[in-house]
Order: sequence, then structure tokens, then C-alpha cells
Amino acid sequence: MAKPYLNPEPVPPASQLAVLPFLGAVDGFLRDGVNVLNLRITAHRAISREGKGYLQQVCPYLEADGANWRGVGRIYPVDEGVIGAAFENGRIWRTKSYARPELFLPDLLRSMRESGDQRSPDEVAWSYLAVPFLGPDDQVVLILYADCKNLNFFADDFRVGSVVSMCRGFCRLFDSLQKDPFPNLRNFPLQRGEPIVGSNRTVYRIIQESLGAIETPKFSEVSSFNYEASAA
Repeated sequence: MAKPYLNPEPVPPASQLAVLPFLGAVDGFLRDGVNVLNLRITAHRAISREGKGYLQQVCPYLEADGANWRGVGRIYPVDEGVIGAAFENGRIWRTKSYARPELFLPDLLRSMRESGDQRSPDEVAWSYLAVPFLGPDDQVVLILYADCKNLNFFADDFRVGSVVSMCRGFCRLFDSLQKDPFPNLRNFPLQRGEPIVGSNRTVYRIIQESLGAIETPKFSEVSSFNYEASAA
């Protein structure tokens, strides 16, 4: 992903703790029986600052050695990379399937140059996944983001479908907690802002695809994700 649009802003610890155990379970599933290289998982939420809408990294990246706290709170324009593509159409996005690296690498390089990314292909992930969580009005509330260096890792329909099933379970749980919350813990509403876009579209258009065959997970009660401790 490209350089953050704005400096990091605080994320309530309760919001981070609300999502981290779920991401840990996804991490465990994705690593089970697979030698997956440089897998990272995190989540972003839709937020508003001074009437303007952004995507914010909610929690640390989960990596092989645990949580990498660098980047928590970073704010991006809503068209940033594959998470921006998921925000735009409310669908799951992933890297396409390629028969072999020799076919993939030229397309990756072309995608990077088209998006203004000047890094070497060796410095970026080879497989990406972005799963949006929709709210009651079909607006994007959260986006699960994952990447790794394994070719075709998220081109596996069963793997992606299993992650999405876990996301649906997350939605059901937090819908129930919205109606019957923990004492002293509330999901304080976040207002919607005018979406702010970057200077250029940074998704790797050639190698990424939107999935229409797998239904996007959806909350029935949760319209924003902003859990904080509250007074008794």
C-alpha cells in the first residue's frame, strides 16, 4: 500500500481489542498446514474527520511473530489500493490466479507502474485480499486486509470462502452485542464524511479482481466500528 494520506490518529484500545482476537483466528486458519511467506493481516474502518471520510487502520498487523504495532491509526483516502477498491463497490477483492510466476510478474510490474508505485516487485506482496463488512444501509464499516508473498494464495475459492464465513460469524456476534452490550463498553456512532480520494487510483488493476460469486459479509445492527469504555 502507498504512503498514508495523513498522520496516524488514535484508535480506542477497546476497538483494537474487539477485532484482534478475530484476526488472530483468521491468521491461525490461513497458516494451518501451509508454509505462507510474509503473511500480514489487519483491519481498517471507515471514519470521518471534520466532515471528510477516510479509511483508518484499526489495529496492528498480525504477522508470524505476533503483532506489529507500526501503522496503527494510519489514515488513507478511500480509494487506497485494494481496500479502496473494496470500499468503492462493497465487494471482496483479491489477486487473480496465475499459472506461474513468469506470467504474474510482468503484470505486477505494469500494475505498479500504472499506480505510481516505484518499488521493486520483490518488495511487495504477491497475493492480496480485502473483505469489506457492510452495515445495515450497505455502507462499508470495516475491511479485513491480508497479503503475503505466496503466488495464488487468495486465488483459492475455498480459502477465501472460509475466511468470509468467519467474517459472517463476526458480524452475527457484534450484531448481538449491539443489542445487548457489555457493561461499560459501547460502540459510539461515527458520522459519515464526504469521501476523500487520493491523487491517483492505487489499486493494482491488472492483477486484482472483484468477487461477485461470494456474498459480502454484512452487519444488520452495526453501522460503524468505534468501541470505547463508557461510564457505568
